[in-house]
Amino acid sequence: MRRISKNKYLIAALITSAIFLFGFFLGLVIEGERVRYTESVSKIQNLDFASLQVQYAYIDELSQEENCQAVAKTFEENIKNLEFTRERLESFDKNAKINKGGFDMLKREYVLAQLRYWLLARRTQNLCGQDIVSVLYFFSDDKICPDCNSQAFVLTYLKKRFKEKLLIFSFDESFEEEPMVPLLKHVYNTTSYPTLVIEGKKYTGLNDKKEILDIICAYYHESIEDCISYKNETVKE
Repeated sequence: MRRISKNKYLIAALITSAIFLFGFFLGLVIEGERVRYTESVSKIQNLDFASLQVQYAYIDELSQEENCQAVAKTFEENIKNLEFTRERLESFDKNAKINKGGFDMLKREYVLAQLRYWLLARRTQNLCGQDIVSVLYFFSDDKICPDCNSQAFVLTYLKKRFKEKLLIFSFDESFEEEPMVPLLKHVYNTTSYPTLVIEGKKYTGLNDKKEILDIICAYYHESIEDCISYKNETVKE
């Protein structure tokens, strides 16, 4: 009976080990596919950005301002793709424990992509008079920044409302693997979180929807429906 019992335990141990190894290697395969997919998207975005740079250089060099609308449309599409990549990368980063070095590299690429588009957005404003507002959002983890989730919720809501008229670029203050992050923190003297930099001006602490609308609506030259609705509500109050 003891020999039979030992055999059962041995078989159970082998089965458990086999299941564990299968799950482990399956995780490696899935993780590898995730990294490869995000890398391919990153390469496409780099090409898109290079194309945009050439388009803007062409407009700038030949003073072809009448083509600004077509270039602006391309810019908006690329910004949407950048947002899609952010969502996927954020999801991968939260769930993935394997190949951290690979994810850090992809995060660096994403940070740099955001900065390139931010600088290009400023050029769009100057060259084509594009009516957009740019926001840099510095956040940290829950322990350091208990209000960051609330701030992200407000920004996500406003982004959905204003769409391509509002550009939001998010930076994890602890991600110092990319030197541009500590450089930006130094430039804007960000020492507490959340911190927003809206059109070059810094706002620390949690800013609610009303406070952000007060700020961004002042920058728009065109009539923005959400800003008009907000002003009408403010007058009624």
